[in-house]
Amino acid sequence: MNKEMLSKRIGQRLKRIRSDRGMTLDQLAKKTGVSKPMLGQIERGESNPTVSTLWKIATGLHVSFTAFIEDEKPNVTVIKRDQVLPIIDGCDFQVFPLFPRSKDKPFEIFSVKLEAGTDHTSEGHAQGVHEFVIVEKGTLNVKIGDEVYVLERGDGIHFPADQVHHYINGSSSEACVFTNIISYEWTGL
Repeated sequence: MNKEMLSKRIGQRLKRIRSDRGMTLDQLAKKTGVSKPMLGQIERGESNPTVSTLWKIATGLHVSFTAFIEDEKPNVTVIKRDQVLPIIDGCDFQVFPLFPRSKDKPFEIFSVKLEAGTDHTSEGHAQGVHEFVIVEKGTLNVKIGDEVYVLERGDGIHFPADQVHHYINGSSSEACVFTNIISYEWTGL
């Protein structure tokens, strides 16, 4: 799926969710903290939202991050990572939605690439959302509150994700790749 198709799908899904709930764009803007003009552009497929913007919308609507992009699923799913179109926030943070959340699966799995010397701040998710992170390549620093956790290849971390958290790649030469599992099991979302 190319970028234009992805933007259109996100827009169609957002409009459908908003319409199903009988919400106006003004109401959606108040609920999500995303401006009405930006929401309109996203719904029309004219804007490709950043990861942060999509998270704000998903959190405000109490839906999964991938509710805007997921396909109907067969019984067996094979994912080829090199065929998954990333959602890009800037040019240094790429999120590959490998296994989007579905009605029968209260979690989603992403592969994330964080370029050398960069960091990404993730706003807190809904109360009860948990993240599980496993480093596949490089070194990742995860900052939660005032605490920084250093993870090497093969290391993992689990934490309640309802607070601001930061992913930091302190390497000056190597990208960090990690698997991120987001669990909604405790939220009822």
